Amino acid sequence: MRFRTFFCLLVITNIFCTAEFNDSTRKITVVLPDLSESTNRLETRREYSNAFSKILEKVNYGDAIVVSRISDFSLKESRLPIQENIPVFKPRYKSKIYAIAEERTAFDRLRKKKNQIQIIMDSILFESKRKILRTDIISSLQVAERIFNSYCQQKKVLVIMSDMIEDSKDYNFAKDILTEIHIENIIEQEKRKDRLPNLCGVKVYVVGAGGSTLDQYHGIQNFWLRFFKECGAILLKRDYGSGLILFHE
Repeated sequence: MRFRTFFCLLVITNIFCTAEFNDSTRKITVVLPDLSESTNRLETRREYSNAFSKILEKVNYGDAIVVSRISDFSLKESRLPIQENIPVFKPRYKSKIYAIAEERTAFDRLRKKKNQIQIIMDSILFESKRKILRTDIISSLQVAERIFNSYCQQKKVLVIMSDMIEDSKDYNFAKDILTEIHIENIIEQEKRKDRLPNLCGVKVYVVGAGGSTLDQYHGIQNFWLRFFKECGAILLKRDYGSGLILFHE
């Protein structure tokens, strides 16, 4: 039993020591939770919390995780409630055997940090007292662009926790019929106003997608698939839905 424990720790240490020098494995994950009244249901917020737990599981040394709220005017959300840059683990000992205890301490520290982040996220999801009546998703993506540009991690991941029903001063997807022509017109208007964010290479996940009918759901989905493609981001149909089935990052 002792040998098995020793062997597992040795393998873990070897993995982290190898990853330490590989900059391509480090990622910045931006999470945008929708705090509007349209998502203010206990089961919905629980789904967001569970999805966030899956995201945190994948956070590693050298990664960053940032949370910015989707609200009635997302660009005016001046504070980022979660903004964590996890330090790179650098063992002081060359020998893997002597580094095991050091790695265990670092791993415990990382686990405690993740627990603290989860507590903050749950307070955002379940304890917010401000009523937000509109949902400005498009503006929140401009905030995400600024966040990505502020971090050095090469791998970029965006997770949007929302029904994806834009309800801002310009658009109302609950009422709009999102035909191909209408989608094209919206995107062209955003381009003309220079409001289309540059999200080149960003991998996108959507949690909590909704719609009052199946046709509305697919119309909204088609809009966002097209919108993120125009932004240079990668959103696959399998990663757009009511729940976060798999988080591949």
